[in-house]
Amino acid sequence: MKHKWLLLLLLPVHVMAGELELKTSIKDVTVFQTGAQVTRNGITSVPAGESEIHLKDIPPGLKRESIQVRSNAEITLLSVSFETITNDVEPDREKNKLLEKKKEEYEIRLEDMLARFSILQAEEQIISNLQQVSTTSTGVNVDQIVKAQEIMRTKMNLIITEQLTLKRKIKDQQESLREVSQQISVLNGTKQTLSNDIVIRVSAKQETRADFSVSYIMPNARWIPAYDIRVKNVGEPMQIEYKAQVQQHTGEDWSKVKLKLSTGDPSLGSKKPSIVPWYINLNQPYQQPQQQSNFYKYTDAKFTKVSGRVFDAENGEALFAASVIATGTNIGVSTDFDGKFSLTLPENASSLTVKYIGYNDQVIALTASEFNIYLKPSVVELAEVVVMQESARGRDNHSAQSISYNSVGSKSSGATVSREDIRTTAVRGSRSAASMPQVQPQLNIVSTEFVITESYSIPSGQKPVSVTIQTVQTPAHYQYYCAPRLDKDVFLTAQIVDWEQYNFLEGNANVFFEGTFVGNTLMETKYLSDTLNISLGRDKSVKVERKKSKEYTKRQIMGGDQFTYRHWDFTVRNGKSQKINIILEDQFPLAANSSIEIRREEKSGGDLNEETGIVTWKFDLDPQKNKELKLRYSVKHPKGTFVGLD
Repeated sequence: MKHKWLLLLLLPVHVMAGELELKTSIKDVTVFQTGAQVTRNGITSVPAGESEIHLKDIPPGLKRESIQVRSNAEITLLSVSFETITNDVEPDREKNKLLEKKKEEYEIRLEDMLARFSILQAEEQIISNLQQVSTTSTGVNVDQIVKAQEIMRTKMNLIITEQLTLKRKIKDQQESLREVSQQISVLNGTKQTLSNDIVIRVSAKQETRADFSVSYIMPNARWIPAYDIRVKNVGEPMQIEYKAQVQQHTGEDWSKVKLKLSTGDPSLGSKKPSIVPWYINLNQPYQQPQQQSNFYKYTDAKFTKVSGRVFDAENGEALFAASVIATGTNIGVSTDFDGKFSLTLPENASSLTVKYIGYNDQVIALTASEFNIYLKPSVVELAEVVVMQESARGRDNHSAQSISYNSVGSKSSGATVSREDIRTTAVRGSRSAASMPQVQPQLNIVSTEFVITESYSIPSGQKPVSVTIQTVQTPAHYQYYCAPRLDKDVFLTAQIVDWEQYNFLEGNANVFFEGTFVGNTLMETKYLSDTLNISLGRDKSVKVERKKSKEYTKRQIMGGDQFTYRHWDFTVRNGKSQKINIILEDQFPLAANSSIEIRREEKSGGDLNEETGIVTWKFDLDPQKNKELKLRYSVKHPKGTFVGLD
């Protein structure tokens, strides 16, 4: 007998050692424009032989092909899979015992109530019989009968009232008994729980303590750029607070995690477009070729601002925190609790892309200024799992059969993509350097990453969390602009040079001027230019007045011709305490008919564009000073006709 046991002990160790549970926590998250890469870390003891290691209760929506497992321990990673595991749950005997006792109490109370109700019914019958006694019977005292009937009526009222009360109690008791019976039935039935597990099969020559890093892509997350622009006055630099609105509905909370914000988007395909032969036929209308790439063709925008609501297409409920984005840009907003949104559009926007986690994206053509948008729930597709293995010699030394995925989801050979640090300017705004969030921009071959050194907690399914990327203070050239023929308000603009160093993306911006919120603007950074132009809104302290001179605004007839005269006087006043630079534009009309002749008589030194007739005055104006300008012209046209002049 001894020898038999000895033989068993000498069997090979390549036997499945059993199922282990790996406890992990989320430490790092890289959030893309759409989606996020979540990295979990954990340590467990791995016995000799082959083992199955389970990461339990992983959200089911992850991209299965994106799963990567790393370990620098002396183990071999055999396979990785994503499995939905069904577990039977034993009934809770103690809870069942308590429910059975409660059921028995309910049954006893119900029996007592029913017995009491039967007694009341009998009493009601007896009193009804007594009331049938005739008051005309011989030898019966009428007064006694009347008194007896009064007593019986009072008693009957009490019986009926108690019956009604008892009926309600019986109904409530029956409902309580039904509920506890259902609870007992459910508790005694076979119960199962579902667990979505990442299952890692490993092999170890000897028992070892192994660290694991498991990462995967969750599609239900995103970040949108946003800005706060602050200008104290036109004599000081501009402060720009670059922020990200981060939101996730992954099903797992991110608690005090290290964040990276990437401009990459793993949801976009990496296949380049390819042109195919274009055949035409007689009487065949033109057909727009199908979009095969991630590039967008822009057309002129018909609207500068759109608004609307976003709903669930199945139940009609408003969707809170859905993203509404100008297609092909980073300019967008999130819906409020009523599903409402309002978005200022960038130049040449032609459509909106509406996204909500768990729903299919929808692209809406800009055919109106107001929309009701209905999104349909999406179906999660299954995919294969890819394994990445690392040897104990280093994280860059992968096994030959392993496959890695880079940050934008394109397959690579397993080589690490090198990143180059970008020089950024350290800036101090209204806060001290110590209190300012630190960011380390990094550049890889496909995207830019912002490494946020502060830890953030971002719960799943909540409203967006504002994450500060960086605060920069940069010199800006401030310039005022007014076209009083169109709008008498004066607009402040700012020009920033060398803005590329800050890695700004397109986005909405809140503008604060001289300590007051003045409105929203757009950071339009998609155009490659040396200077970034930002509109800061209207400044009421600089005024422009445009009025007709009565002496020169008239009509005359000479022979067969008629002359119409216009004389415009402009007054520009700088009510600020700093010198300003301002551009003022107006225009001479242009003749659309050879019988019309326009004479340009006065423009106060303004620059004239001969082709457009636009006159531009550009000048500096000292504080609390005025400047007078004139624009004078006449129009000659045939007698009996008229020309429309303002």
